[in-house]
Amino acid sequence: MIKLKYNKNDKRFHLYFPYSEVYIKIAKSIPKAAFHSEDKSWSYPNDTYSIKRILADFTKYDIKYFINEIPKQCGILEDFFRATRERNFTFCTTKTYYSHLYRLLLFTEKLPINIVSNDIENYLDYLVKEKSLQVATIRGARQAFIFYFREVRKQITNLKFPRIRANLKLPEVLSAEETREIFNSLPNLKHKMLLLISYSAGLRVSEVIHLKIKDIDLERNMIRITQGKGKKDRYTILASSLIFELKDYLKFREDNLLLKYSYNEVKNIPWLFPGAGTRPLHIRTAEAIFNQAAVKAKISKKVTFHSLRHAFATHLLELGTDLRMIQTLLGHASVRTTQIYTKVARSRLENIKSPLDQMKKPNP
Repeated sequence: MIKLKYNKNDKRFHLYFPYSEVYIKIAKSIPKAAFHSEDKSWSYPNDTYSIKRILADFTKYDIKYFINEIPKQCGILEDFFRATRERNFTFCTTKTYYSHLYRLLLFTEKLPINIVSNDIENYLDYLVKEKSLQVATIRGARQAFIFYFREVRKQITNLKFPRIRANLKLPEVLSAEETREIFNSLPNLKHKMLLLISYSAGLRVSEVIHLKIKDIDLERNMIRITQGKGKKDRYTILASSLIFELKDYLKFREDNLLLKYSYNEVKNIPWLFPGAGTRPLHIRTAEAIFNQAAVKAKISKKVTFHSLRHAFATHLLELGTDLRMIQTLLGHASVRTTQIYTKVARSRLENIKSPLDQMKKPNP
């Protein structure tokens, strides 16, 4: 087996392989090579040219390496990034697919060109049996591997997987009272408005932090979501009861920004909920705000920021809103995704009478 490892002591990459005149000839041909008799390794400087040359020259011999030791400039997955740019993938999808591919290469210690179907199957088995990952994660990994190895590299043209069924888990739904308690637990106007807007419009956390002031239509009580999940634009509702509070927040936002920046700089900060510098509020910050509010409100249910979106859909359904309209507001591609809320909507269950109640009715 041929293996490339980074040595922290001399800060060089060391190449190990069993004695072979062919291997030695290749190792000698790479510039700045040095032989180490004590461990019978060949070493090379930690630079992009040397590493790329080693990997390229030993590719057909299935060289092993640790991808987390290889500089990104070596471009091991550059064809993947090029393909995602050509297909206009979202940053989130690109990041997720890359994560799955990176972990596969770390697991196999192989270059992409040397990956075969059996490697992928072994890795997926490891995720299921050793890591006990959720079905959604396994599905995501499968999609990443099909995209890269079948569609981009055209390397494993028959790559496909049997259908995997997920266990149906119903979301924990906040009641209207619990939702109100969460809002009331926040003294900070910015934090409170962040959660109010999310709930009132059924927004994902990534959508609410990327809202711009121009996306809020106070005249029509509408919010425009630009390039939401799946790179789709949509409109959703803005609660009329929020209008005056939102106007107060916009004044509060401007006053706070003017303490740090000039008037012209403030005009160039488009975010409804600005974060550090000219960037929007960080997603982890938004999630932390919700988590702290839920603790203060003494919510015992297992909830996350996304629970506000679940609550929006469920409460609308309980108020009698048409399921298709809820689908549109949420931006679901399929109504089947929205139908899960019919299983948790309290009003739907309250209208159903148990046959035992009928049996125990007193006789007239």
